[in-house]
Amino acid sequence: MYGSFTTPGGNRLRRAPGAPDLHDASGDSYFRHVRQASNANLPDPQSINSTGRIDACESKTDIMTPYWALNSARKLRAIVNTMHFEQAIHQEVCSKKSTNRCTRDCGCEQKYKWHRLLAYDPSDDCAGIFMDWFLFPSCCVCRCNP
Repeated sequence: MYGSFTTPGGNRLRRAPGAPDLHDASGDSYFRHVRQASNANLPDPQSINSTGRIDACESKTDIMTPYWALNSARKLRAIVNTMHFEQAIHQEVCSKKSTNRCTRDCGCEQKYKWHRLLAYDPSDDCAGIFMDWFLFPSCCVCRCNP
């Protein structure tokens, strides 16, 4: 009785926190159909950049695990990143302000994207851990004057 319960109107057994319910009654993975459906929609890795085209602006792509960042209210927050819980950000940063392909009235500009990460306020221990929004570089584009 303790540690498990059944859902009303259903025959699926639910487990209490700490006891994962990852398999259905047949012993098969409950999330198998989700993984199979999501993998079917992915493009072939070889065909992603097979158009032969190149970017007009040079950039550096990096995957990072930030520890400190300013949130949407411009307040410094500590981002939860430990050995057991890692939050990675894929970012692309402009290498130059202009290139041979992006010149004259055009220039390379940095674009940013909002990420929602688990963080805490280092100046307020009572606030605990919470989700917050942070802005990170996402791509580099060539923009021209109209």
